[in-house]
Amino acid sequence: MIAALARHLSAARQRSLLDTLAIGWPIVMAIGAVAGRLAGVGPACLLMAAAALILSGIAWRRVRRFDQAWLVQVLDARVPAFEDSSALLLRDSDGLQGLAALQQQRLLDRLAGAAALDLRPAWSWRWIASAVGASLVVSVTAAVWPRQNQTGPGGESAPSWPLPDKTRLVGVRLRVTPPAYTGQRPFDQTGLDVRAPAGSTIEWILSLRPEPASVNLSFPGQAPMNLAPTDRKWAGSRRFTASALYRLEASGLPRQRLHQLEMIADLPPTVRMLTPDRTLNLASADQAHWDLSFEARDDYGVANSAMLRLTVTRGEGEMITTTERSLPLTGHGTMRLKRFSTRLDLARERLEPGNDLIAQLVVWDNRSPSPQVVEGPAVILRQPPPGGLSDGLDGMARQILPVYFRSQRQIIIDAEALIAQRARTAPDVFLERSNALGSDQAQLRLRYGQFMGEEAEGGGPGLAIPTNDTPTLDLPTNDGPPPAAATQPEPHHGHSADDGHDHGSDTTTFGQMGDVVAQFGHAHDTGDASTLFDPGTRSTLAQALDAMWASERALRQGRPKEALPHALKALSLLKTAQQATRIYLARTPSKIPPIDLSRRLSGKRNGIRPDRFATTTRAPDDTPAMKAWQALGQTGKSGALPLDELARWVVNHQGRLADPLALSAQIDTVRNEPNCLECRQKLRALLWTALERPPVGVLRRSPADAGGQRYLDALR
Repeated sequence: MIAALARHLSAARQRSLLDTLAIGWPIVMAIGAVAGRLAGVGPACLLMAAAALILSGIAWRRVRRFDQAWLVQVLDARVPAFEDSSALLLRDSDGLQGLAALQQQRLLDRLAGAAALDLRPAWSWRWIASAVGASLVVSVTAAVWPRQNQTGPGGESAPSWPLPDKTRLVGVRLRVTPPAYTGQRPFDQTGLDVRAPAGSTIEWILSLRPEPASVNLSFPGQAPMNLAPTDRKWAGSRRFTASALYRLEASGLPRQRLHQLEMIADLPPTVRMLTPDRTLNLASADQAHWDLSFEARDDYGVANSAMLRLTVTRGEGEMITTTERSLPLTGHGTMRLKRFSTRLDLARERLEPGNDLIAQLVVWDNRSPSPQVVEGPAVILRQPPPGGLSDGLDGMARQILPVYFRSQRQIIIDAEALIAQRARTAPDVFLERSNALGSDQAQLRLRYGQFMGEEAEGGGPGLAIPTNDTPTLDLPTNDGPPPAAATQPEPHHGHSADDGHDHGSDTTTFGQMGDVVAQFGHAHDTGDASTLFDPGTRSTLAQALDAMWASERALRQGRPKEALPHALKALSLLKTAQQATRIYLARTPSKIPPIDLSRRLSGKRNGIRPDRFATTTRAPDDTPAMKAWQALGQTGKSGALPLDELARWVVNHQGRLADPLALSAQIDTVRNEPNCLECRQKLRALLWTALERPPVGVLRRSPADAGGQRYLDALR
């Protein structure tokens, strides 16, 4: 039962598909004929493929209409014996009961009478005839319609029906064979413009109809190349190492445009240092080997072998001697990217203290017969002398660590930790750690004391660490300033005569405080510099320094528990000083010239000369190109153009032009085809990219119009 119904459904779908193709396929062929006549074979194939895809979509939509619902509807309409119950034929008999099962059995008995029915849809003869007729008319019209703007292989305009006595180019095949060292395979192309590696051999195989007497390739500024006839074709080959322009010439052939032979230059290889990551390296005392690794890259290929040049310098000053040797290396990697690695034995190189070992990799590419040799970056391994690096450039390589100061908060944390560990720490170790913490407190005190104009050693003499041989120095535990030394101070407080301070003269006047200070002391602060902080901030800093001194004193005596309150007080005072919002700069008056009130608001401009800004001008070297660019921008196809002067300009400036060959070829095209508007526009676009940008300047303002002139006259 189901098989009989499926055959009816399949036959209907096939008839619908064939009917759609009979209507649509002539339309697709007509579209291809028109496109091929107007645009060429390539665009015509693309357009036909798109039309065929659309036709497939339409056919699929029409075929989808013929499903089971359509079949039930047709059977009910055309077979009265089914009594509008055709849907029961498509249902499973196991799921039916009662009257439905009885009715299905009756329909099965009558199904044999409906097997001979033809349920396929009728042919759309009217649409088929219309599509075929329209496609024939369009195809014939496209075939006999004359072509417009048809160009030959050289770019010249040609009539749709070439005359028998006019030679034309009907076939082009170029065989490009790159040099063997590039690793590229030979390839063929059908265009006359070539882009290939330098040193490639190019073979031309051309077909011309009717057969000309001679065919040659003309190179401007070079000897022409004659092509030889072979099997009704013209062939010739030549090896090119530099870019060039050429033109195809033959007897009876219209003048062709210039074509480009662009040769891609072989770039030299590049070398990059991988290990070590810096140029100057210092050898450690126990270093026995030195690992080196380089990476070489080339556009076509790096040679498998390379040379590592090693130079050892010995001696100092003018008594330096050098020893050189070469070490061959073998690379690993791909053809274009190779890595060269080695490990040098410093004992083998006889590297001694004070000597330098210089390594430099020399690589070359696979270009034949003359490879390009490149020297990579030099890397130096320096063995420091026994006394260290100190003089000259060696002193610049010394690694000097900066002085790190502990913060006041860190001193408090360390003091609390030291107090907690007192019971588990030996007395001498505890005293040593407490004294070290006092030394950190002293460095921090001296750091802040610089802002207050204190001495380098600050507010008191250094305290010795008590040992068994040195009696303990019993200092007061109050928060006042440090006690004065019991010994008599040296003259000028231990300062020399050239320490930078003003010590005053030896003669003093009795009763004059300034003379007493000048004789027995010196000021570490000036009146202007003392105003760096406001009085409140200076007082706060002074109190913080006193608290730091009390903390340092207790720490050096091994009493961190007594030092902790002073350290906390110093931290609080420092935070208060950091929140000061005002500072006073040095009292230096501004040097502003006085204002001449006699000239203000007078309107007189005597003695005032306005500055003349430089106008925007273009370099005189680009004048021919600028003139040609402006002339090409004028409307109209005809007009005199300075093409000869422009061609000389291209030859003289080809070093800075991005594509001088394309510019020269376009100049020649415009000269030979003066009425080609598209050629003129292309030349103008190439000139715009070749012109140098003028320097930045100020454009002169345009003259005022009538209204603006009246306004300026009213101002006067």
